[in-house]
Amino acid sequence: MKILSIPVVVLWASIATQSVLANNHASCFCSNGDSANTRIASPACQYYAKQGYSNSDVSWNSGTGRCVANSGSYLMGDQWEAACRSIASSGFNCLDGRGKCYASTGQVRGRC
Repeated sequence: MKILSIPVVVLWASIATQSVLANNHASCFCSNGDSANTRIASPACQYYAKQGYSNSDVSWNSGTGRCVANSGSYLMGDQWEAACRSIASSGFNCLDGRGKCYASTGQVRGRC
């Protein structure tokens, strides 16, 4: 049986903790290609809040154009990106305010 030294164990624990926590965010937005898209992100924030996650206490901040976790909550990166893609495929308000627009889910990303 090989025994790991304390520095190796501490380093491993630090890396494992970071990888678990790296998916939890205070705020997020959606992008379509290289550009942020608030017309996708705003309804994605509402969609995310309705999913019933234990940490889905979020609200839209129109000043920053981001979905923001309220006190004691956080956004999960993978689930946030899924919300962005769901709105992109189901439709969001067009820039001219007329009708629904759609975006390729392959081009839409959740950014946190």
